[in-house]
Amino acid sequence: MQVFKAFAKIAGKKKFSALLYIGIFMIISILMANQSAKDNNFKETKLSICIIDMDNTAASQKLVDYISSNHNIQDIDTDKDTILDSLYYQSTDYVLTIKEGYSDKISAGEVDDLFSNYKVSGTYSTALFESQLDQYVTNLSCYIAGGFSIDDAISKTAQTSNSEIKVKTENFSDSGSFNSEYIYYYFQYLPFIFIAILISCLCPALLTINKKEIRSRTNCSPVSTTKQTFQITLGAIIYAVIIWLIFMIAALILCGKMLLCREGLLAVLNSLVFMLVVLSMTLLISVLAPSPKATDMIANTIGLGMSFLCGVFVPQKFLGEAVINVAHFLPAYWFIRANNMLAGISDELFSSSKYFSYLGIELLFAVAIFSVVLLVAKTKIRSSSN
Repeated sequence: MQVFKAFAKIAGKKKFSALLYIGIFMIISILMANQSAKDNNFKETKLSICIIDMDNTAASQKLVDYISSNHNIQDIDTDKDTILDSLYYQSTDYVLTIKEGYSDKISAGEVDDLFSNYKVSGTYSTALFESQLDQYVTNLSCYIAGGFSIDDAISKTAQTSNSEIKVKTENFSDSGSFNSEYIYYYFQYLPFIFIAILISCLCPALLTINKKEIRSRTNCSPVSTTKQTFQITLGAIIYAVIIWLIFMIAALILCGKMLLCREGLLAVLNSLVFMLVVLSMTLLISVLAPSPKATDMIANTIGLGMSFLCGVFVPQKFLGEAVINVAHFLPAYWFIRANNMLAGISDELFSSSKYFSYLGIELLFAVAIFSVVLLVAKTKIRSSSN
């Protein structure tokens, strides 16, 4: 096991940089999981709305009261430049003008050309406010069409609009203690982290032991090519497993018993399988990379590229069809697909057969890449010995 011992010594000299990477990414993964889980919870949003009431009637004032009960009313100068500056610097979300004749048109059942506005098109805040405004006008016109007077219609609309709907979040996992949000987001970012750490920290050690002068001395020993490759691979596997265990221990500390339920254990298994994929990628890069300096660039390119294409940073449901079609040929896509299924946020119900088929696809990626590693490694060893 001389080659294995040599690899262990080389990798040990780079342990401080590896620990630095692990510490940084550990903090990042925990912060992102905490923040993402909080952001995923629904909470009512109040916008900053400026209202210019040109009608100045009881009906228009009731509309202003309704808007003020849901949003923050802001007073600004009504000249165009001030309004545009306010929207540009995002101190105001929406500027609504209630046109003169609003009350008369509503009483007559007309709902067109009641308002004018200044807004930033295509934003969530604009869509939110306009949907609420449309709902108010629709309810009001329906009551008037039903024979209510304008005053009674406004009163009924206010009651309908201000009614609260009680919402209860149910957990449909088999284990009621499973916090799907936190565990989902913790494991969601592991593909990028594993790729960044393994390629940046393990590749330099592999490149060092595969240097021409070291390889030539190794070839002079009675150790066969197959045994050399096996011992180096064994060292790389142990290195990767140690990194994986560190993140799993951290997950166990953070999540406690939640990680030991069925969904949590399946998420752990999914991360282990993907770590094998990343390990095979790292071994391939180590036999192809020109120098240790190039590994950081390769790690960033592969990590960021795969993360954006496969749904690590952007949920898969928001990716275009063309991007999804490309992502099918990348292993991280199947990791995220399985993780989404566990968390119950995918377009399919959890199925053990589907889940393990996704893991099987990840394993096929690992086997295919590792086969290429063996082929390239043997070719390079033979060429260097000739």
